[in-house]
Amino acid sequence: MKLREITLDNVRRFTEPVTIGPIGDGVTLLCEPNEAGKSTLFDALHAVFFLKHNSKSGDVTALRPHSGGKVSVECTLEHEGATWRIRKEWLTGASARIWRDGTLVHQAEAAEDWLANLVSGAAGGPGGLLWVRQGRVFLEASEKKDQRDEFEKRRDLLTAISGAVEQVTGGERMDRIRSEVSEALNRLQSSRGARKGGRWADAQDAVDALGTQEAELAGLVEALRSDLDARRRLTAELGTLDAPEAAQKRRADLAAAGAALKEAEGLAQELETLRTRADLAKAKADSERAEIARQNGLWDELEKATSAYAQADEAHAAAAQKSHDAQAADTAAGAALSAATAAHAEADKMLRRIDDHARAKTAKDEHTRLGKVIAQAEAADADRIAAHAIISKGPDDKTVDTIEKLARAVTTSEAVRDAAAPRVIAHYDPDAPMVTMGGTPVAAQTPTPLPADGMITLPGIGQLQIDTADQETSATIAQAQASLATALDAGGWPDMTGLRDAARIRAQAQRAHDLAQNALQTLAPDGVEHLRLLRAAIAIDETSDATDLPDRASAMAARLQTEQTLEQAQADARQTDSKRQACAIIFAQTEAKKAAAHERQQKAARDVEGLPPLNAAEGQTRLEELLRAATDAQTAAETLASKLPDVQSLKARHDRLEAVARAAAADRVRIEKQIAELNVRIEIRGQEGVEEALEDVRGRLSVAQATLARVVQEKDVLVRLLDALDTAQKAARETYFAPVAEELRPLLADLWDDAELQWSDETLLPVSLLRKGTEEPIDVLSGGTQEQIAFLVRLAFARLLAKSGRHAPLILDDALVYSDDDRIERMFDALHGAAGDLQIIVLSCRQRAFRELGAPSLGFRPATGL
Repeated sequence: MKLREITLDNVRRFTEPVTIGPIGDGVTLLCEPNEAGKSTLFDALHAVFFLKHNSKSGDVTALRPHSGGKVSVECTLEHEGATWRIRKEWLTGASARIWRDGTLVHQAEAAEDWLANLVSGAAGGPGGLLWVRQGRVFLEASEKKDQRDEFEKRRDLLTAISGAVEQVTGGERMDRIRSEVSEALNRLQSSRGARKGGRWADAQDAVDALGTQEAELAGLVEALRSDLDARRRLTAELGTLDAPEAAQKRRADLAAAGAALKEAEGLAQELETLRTRADLAKAKADSERAEIARQNGLWDELEKATSAYAQADEAHAAAAQKSHDAQAADTAAGAALSAATAAHAEADKMLRRIDDHARAKTAKDEHTRLGKVIAQAEAADADRIAAHAIISKGPDDKTVDTIEKLARAVTTSEAVRDAAAPRVIAHYDPDAPMVTMGGTPVAAQTPTPLPADGMITLPGIGQLQIDTADQETSATIAQAQASLATALDAGGWPDMTGLRDAARIRAQAQRAHDLAQNALQTLAPDGVEHLRLLRAAIAIDETSDATDLPDRASAMAARLQTEQTLEQAQADARQTDSKRQACAIIFAQTEAKKAAAHERQQKAARDVEGLPPLNAAEGQTRLEELLRAATDAQTAAETLASKLPDVQSLKARHDRLEAVARAAAADRVRIEKQIAELNVRIEIRGQEGVEEALEDVRGRLSVAQATLARVVQEKDVLVRLLDALDTAQKAARETYFAPVAEELRPLLADLWDDAELQWSDETLLPVSLLRKGTEEPIDVLSGGTQEQIAFLVRLAFARLLAKSGRHAPLILDDALVYSDDDRIERMFDALHGAAGDLQIIVLSCRQRAFRELGAPSLGFRPATGL
């Protein structure tokens, strides 16, 4: 394709349509000063070919001027022996249309599809290689997204240069095979080894898991006891998490935050609507004012023309008197203009006083609000400090757990002793007294364990001591009781009940501490001192007084009234001055004025045909109503804006409360899952058959190891296959670059003798310059040399496209900025020598340097017919 003409309408600085063209073949230059619109032209051309008409991206909105409105760009080009006209409009009334030889052939998405095929299909579209933005002449990739996108388009273009690429490099089939092999390998491994979730990692995990299970079976009894303790702990934790009051509070807080956020978002939308309504009302008032002025002018002109015609019949003496009267009227109009100017200045002064008072009140309200927030934050900090003091005195979870274990040891030892202790059975005579042990009567016919000291009290006889001969058990119990007493005494707890009460108090203090910490973070995320500094920085104007000030709407209306009076006075002054001059002419040329006045009267009569009768009061009433509507809408918007809460803060609170609710739910699921897993393990480990389970694990481990060996072998085969494909594709690419090097050779010779470029297999871009047998990496060459190489590479690819019948224009925005005077002239020679039937468009602000290019010049000119 070849560009012939480009027209911009309402694109950035071009609020009126401009055209660039006609654009011929060969080299063409658009040389304009900075900010004349060259980059705007480039961006508009890029938008036509690469941005859809219904897009509202940042690249599109950046084209709209400050005054708003729709953006329109039209291009005329030649392609496949036909003339094509492409027109796109974005934002307001977005559309895309394409004409071929004057006939509309594509619209909307069909037009976009045709363009997409043009720039990426058989036409060898421009991409980022041949259309170069200002400051992006170099060929390497960039960290910026938009420049990375252009770099990928260059790669696509390189793939489309030669029709033989598919056959030479294996084309899509090679890419598909290599992609399938790479994907298969990627499913097995990552850069750090086996890929998580892949078959290799799963097989290795299975081997590791079975090996671990084999080792764990030996410690089954200890594991069972650990699981029982864990289940008790998790059950207690689940009970705490499911406390009804905590869950109810989370739900209530989240619902309140959601309602506040929804209300604030609704107010923000309402504010936007009010602002739009105010803008529309102002525009209507401006339009009405202009129409009133136009009709008043036409009626006034008719009146003057009629009067002039009547006066032309009067004698020369009467004309002299009229000249005198006109001079007096002009003097009076000047005095009225001075008075109107002074009144308008006074109204402006009053409006500024009102605005100054409004700003002072806003500052005072913010000062008061920050004072309340600081007080709340200080209270929260005091609560946090008090809770921390309680926490530091109470037992932590580790201490409670340790002492609970000591208490369980005492209970277990006593239970073991009672289970193994000898028992006595009392058989009483009917009137015999009851025997006691440790002060407790021994029930009849009931086996009763002997006490630790083996002492039985026989009423009327004495005591009977039985040696149980289990001193070891007694010593164990005594040691466990002593350890428990020592641990309780260390913390000052009288017994286990006291310990548990202290732990409960500490947990309550921890929750109070966390709540205070969260409140402090919400109220003063940067600290209370930061809030104090913000509050201190607010200047409070206590002298501002509104007692003698009218409301802003009244002041604005008064200002508008003085402005209208001033405009009328200015119009009257101009009118009386014109009348004075007309009277002077009448005084000198009475007879000629009569004929001219007659023609003027006839024309004025034709101009007012169809207009309603002049009614200044009615027009002024309509205008005042529209001005009041505009003022009311503006006032409503400002009132709502002052009440609008901070939407971002409300959203942040709502998101945090949602996160708290999700975390609580996740903890519940996690704990329930852990308890279920523990139940399964406890049930399994509580059963017999440990040896059989171990044999089963060993058998499954052997199978898993065999599976792992097969997967590793498959991975090794895929690695070798991928290396073989890469080697074959590299050799094919070397053949592919031959035509590129052939086109570059004469271009490089214009700058350096016996020079050659070396290319990268990965990026398909030049990596070094070979000069006089010395290889120099591209990134160590000077900026000017790198720029010149990139320039010549683009020329070579453009020539290859043209030779294959796929013309694409080469467009350069401020290229060759690093070239010296001698080298830039040699680059100009290369441009002209390589141009042929190419189309090369150069955009530059360097008027003196590019004067030597010797190319036809383009310029921006007013457009017609868009």
